[in-house]
Amino acid sequence: MIYSWPEVVYKVDESLLRLPNVRPSPYFETAGGAVVCKLCHRRCRLRDGAMGACGMRFSLGGRLYTAAYGLLTAAESRPMEIKPLYHFYPGTSAMTISTWGCNFPCAWCQNWHISKVASPVGRYVQPEEVVKWAVENGDSGVNISFNEPTLLAEYAEDLFKLARAAGLHTSINTNGYLTEEVLARLASAGMEGMNIDIKGGRQTYKRWLGADLDKMLSTARAAKRLGIYIEFTYLVIPGVNDDEADEVVNAVASFGRETPLHITAYHPAHRLYNPPTPPDLLESIWRRARRELDYVYVGNVPGHPGQHTYCPKCGYPVVKRYGDRAVRIELREGRCPRCGHEIPVRGRPGRYGNLYRAYL
Repeated sequence: MIYSWPEVVYKVDESLLRLPNVRPSPYFETAGGAVVCKLCHRRCRLRDGAMGACGMRFSLGGRLYTAAYGLLTAAESRPMEIKPLYHFYPGTSAMTISTWGCNFPCAWCQNWHISKVASPVGRYVQPEEVVKWAVENGDSGVNISFNEPTLLAEYAEDLFKLARAAGLHTSINTNGYLTEEVLARLASAGMEGMNIDIKGGRQTYKRWLGADLDKMLSTARAAKRLGIYIEFTYLVIPGVNDDEADEVVNAVASFGRETPLHITAYHPAHRLYNPPTPPDLLESIWRRARRELDYVYVGNVPGHPGQHTYCPKCGYPVVKRYGDRAVRIELREGRCPRCGHEIPVRGRPGRYGNLYRAYL
């Protein structure tokens, strides 16, 4: 097993409290003289001056602080299809932001240059500025992605309230390990959608991540109860989780046949150099998964028929995609134009803003 935790490049002392991005966090309790972080299911127990596993939370003076509030490492307009969120405001884009750090030690992370670094310094951006960028760029929403968005939870609460007031949709791309308390506060602030990375079965979570699949699934069920729209993404990694496809599909199917699952090709990245996912393996998993789920997609394989949305009743391709774009959307008030079957979609299709325009 290879574990890759964020490299922490700072020390905890009183001087941090002068930084605009360092803010008190409500997500903690005290127990046995320690501060217990309640941001994610790791629930790190922190002595005074200690940092959480994510590298962006620390204990000082009996309180929990975040070093990530408004500390952005990227801000870029990106299509919803690249996230991927295929049934969430299709054909639109979101101003997509990130910070430093992560609470998972994935050795295969494609965004390792920001997720595997924990720093208290960088570009501080007020949430009003992100909303302004989205509006002026023609984006329909805001999204937190690239590294784990849970680390921006306090900022996300403020950002999502402002975004919804401006008529923008709101979403995150997450490993789903946030606690239900955090999830409820984000929902109350206006978070509408989540794409959750399901890393594999229980053995992958235990051996490669030091985590618990059932805790993630519990949060995902809570999201569904709260009315948050969810899709799942399964990155198929040879030699890591490729033998757990049936377990993954069954877990997703427990949320209902209509729940979208993206089966995505892996390419060597960061510290893992296993061979890329064979196309025939993706094809096999895709066909098997379609017996249990109505909307199964193949990712990172441009031109594959598994990029399109097909009506589960008559088979008509109601949404066609190529790469990271929806190139044809034929939904009629959320229904198949051929047979009238209702296709579950959150939000109306729209238009893209100035895609990939970067603000940082």
